[in-house]
Amino acid sequence: EVRAAEMCETQAEMQGTPLPGAAELGELLRWFKRDFFVWVDKPHCELTNEPTEQLGMGTPTVEERMGGAARVELYRGPTGHITRFPRYNDPALLLRTRRGRCGEWANCFALVANALGFCCRWVLDLTDHVWCEVWLPEQHRWVHADPCEAALDAPLMYEAGWGKRLSYVFAFGAHEAVDVARRYAV
Repeated sequence: EVRAAEMCETQAEMQGTPLPGAAELGELLRWFKRDFFVWVDKPHCELTNEPTEQLGMGTPTVEERMGGAARVELYRGPTGHITRFPRYNDPALLLRTRRGRCGEWANCFALVANALGFCCRWVLDLTDHVWCEVWLPEQHRWVHADPCEAALDAPLMYEAGWGKRLSYVFAFGAHEAVDVARRYAV
């Protein structure tokens, strides 16, 4: 973790600009959740915009695979029309779709945060959640940043707030993969 933090600060020094801080990160999280990205539990029917029922999984098309979708959820609308919900992983494509669940949110948020000068990494909890961590140089540490919740520096929210029992939690950045479970477990 120390090496990755040093790389973040070195990169900022080489660019001649300071890394953004906690206030800017909080604003970015709020904007991302409130104005930019949309949470999708079950997509509405593409034809009628009415609620759908989940049918199961489908095979991604070539185009969906090109967007990083390894799986596609299928939903039936009231007229019988099948609506596909590809689980895209390509953050550039997610900038256009601007919708999904925690994986899509974290992928797209990390892209936006890194583009704005933050040093951001992706965090995976093997009990089924994804979020980000951002290096804050003024605090000399990686800080929890969950774009789905617009939550900043609230690492215990999953166990204490949601009642989840976390097992393995890993952070993946440009320069490392780190076990960060102790930061998120009570």
